[in-house]
Amino acid sequence: MRRSIQLITLHYATVVAEEGSFLGASRRLRVHHSALSRRVKDLELRLGVTLFHRYPSGVRVTAAGDRFLTKIRRILKDLDDTLQGLETAGHSDGQRSSIGSDRPPCDCGFLSAVVASLGKDPNLLVFLRKHHPDF
Repeated sequence: MRRSIQLITLHYATVVAEEGSFLGASRRLRVHHSALSRRVKDLELRLGVTLFHRYPSGVRVTAAGDRFLTKIRRILKDLDDTLQGLETAGHSDGQRSSIGSDRPPCDCGFLSAVVASLGKDPNLLVFLRKHHPDF
């Protein structure tokens, strides 16, 4: 199942929960609200769990969604911290890091750029490949 869920989709779901609506999340993410809604619905179908109760005025996170998104936020924060540590380490040896991007840190394109610069820490590459097999 992990292979079929993209990190960006998990990020999108956390933003929907924070904003309380697909429209608010789509504005913040700069993604069309219908595309965002479809992505989250596909995530729910893959997981077999309803993450959000949908209402005309917005969404409310379900109990299962709250448990899931709490763990996902932790995972995404750990990943962001790990990547930030990489960027900091890249500056400490006098070389400029090439990780920068305008996209969210959990965007798969961003992570592909990170993987390209991981020659200094092969253990991190092993970790990323284990948890994101598309690398």
